[in-house]
Amino acid sequence: MTDHQWLMTSQALNTLRKLRKRIQAEFDINLRFSDFDFEAQLAELKHRSKDTQTLGLITQLEALKGSAFLTGNEPPERLYRGQKVLQEKSKKDIYEMIYGDELGLHDGRGASQLPRKMYRGLPVLN
Repeated sequence: MTDHQWLMTSQALNTLRKLRKRIQAEFDINLRFSDFDFEAQLAELKHRSKDTQTLGLITQLEALKGSAFLTGNEPPERLYRGQKVLQEKSKKDIYEMIYGDELGLHDGRGASQLPRKMYRGLPVLN
């Protein structure tokens, strides 16, 4: 069972009342605060809703709770010795990570970005 202490503030209750009316109008779902899967329903509705005010109200509730609402289908968080493991977003090889845009200058994969020296309209040989 999850901890619902964050629901016991007046700001959270007012936001929930507004949100309940908007969800009733948009999805014809009667949202009950006492349901066991209340937070999972909010997480699912957050992904389905197109209304910006509804999304804003759900974001306010997440801020009051202190964490995002989860549906239960998310993969578990990766931990190493109790700490989160960072996720790298890009799929670069080690040379691209080290050299970046200068990769072509070091291993010959790309054209050099250095300007060519010109003398009287002809390129100068090195």
